Amino acid sequence: MSQLPDAAALEQFGRRIRGALAEPEGSSLAAMFTAPLVTALVVDANEAISAPWLERAVLEVRDALQRIGIARGRQFVLLGRRTPEPEPALAAGVAGLRARLGLAVLVHEPNAPAFTAGRLPTGEVIELDDELREAEAIVCVGEWSASTDGARGGPYLLVPGVASLATRRAWAARRAQEGERGALALALAAEREAVVDLALSWSADGRVRAGRGRTQFDAVVTEAALSLGQAW
Repeated sequence: MSQLPDAAALEQFGRRIRGALAEPEGSSLAAMFTAPLVTALVVDANEAISAPWLERAVLEVRDALQRIGIARGRQFVLLGRRTPEPEPALAAGVAGLRARLGLAVLVHEPNAPAFTAGRLPTGEVIELDDELREAEAIVCVGEWSASTDGARGGPYLLVPGVASLATRRAWAARRAQEGERGALALALAAEREAVVDLALSWSADGRVRAGRGRTQFDAVVTEAALSLGQAW
């Protein structure tokens, strides 16, 4: 869904997002968020700045959370990046995004202080953006895709998206040694250490799904593996 949408297409997409949020798989939003929790909306930085689809999805999540009692002042957006290099256009884009969303927007810096969410049985330490230490709930929002060139979105919004340099290196090492399957396995395991309360994702063909992060991440990764067969 990289093409720029017209107003009608964007509104149709918004309706699909609202429908998914109205009936998440497995549980209602009210059951997932039983109090006005400080909630971090984790998204990809480049897409947040340049993709109207993602911005519309974040607006729909913001409003859905507000309807169940999580005010805008208790929500913030955390922009993660798959690669740690700074983006020259990012600073200018963040100011505009902050104004359009009406939310605090923070940019993850991989070399900034991080907190340790846990350690995997295989030894990798899961270190995430220090802002997530203060979050009482985590929501991941973004397009999911997988191809022989790799995957994006899904569990990668968490790791490597908002992970420290050390955890990024561990993820990259797993990818180099075991391929995309190994990298995805590490990202899925990281979610066990930093639970994602809600994941909202969509595919290039417009399918939208919402539900608890663990269930959603497992589902999209399994679906990708089945569709690609031995390509990974």
